[in-house]
Amino acid sequence: MTRNTNSEPLTILTHLFNTTSFVGIDFGSGPNHHLLYFKRGNDHEAWLSIEGPWHVHTADAVFDEALQLQRLIDLRRERVHQVRLGDGHPHLELTFESGHTLFVNGFHEQYESWQAGDARPLGGDQYLLVAMPQGELAVFVEEEA
Repeated sequence: MTRNTNSEPLTILTHLFNTTSFVGIDFGSGPNHHLLYFKRGNDHEAWLSIEGPWHVHTADAVFDEALQLQRLIDLRRERVHQVRLGDGHPHLELTFESGHTLFVNGFHEQYESWQAGDARPLGGDQYLLVAMPQGELAVFVEEEA
């Protein structure tokens, strides 16, 4: 797998997540560290590792960790309807069929904010995207033989 700056990140993210269903979550060591699993059919899996701030957009403005986790869990088995990527920084938004949107912050001064790929448990079979420190997005794609 090599780093590729010519690949269109939004196209890759759309391929990874659009029409997939959110099927599971592993909880990390901190309040913002979670590993989400997505599946489409029997042959497509993708994952999203969140290491920075995130939240599920809803009509109300309440922000509480327990409530946000419940909102995330409530999205289980829902399909992703739209994928968006921020312009200035790689903020990631996954909008589900219900209209709820999972927002993942893509900027941190010192740490990676999120990673996404298509091989379990972590890594990339064909694709790996990493929201690097300072807001850079690294895209790794499998070399063509």
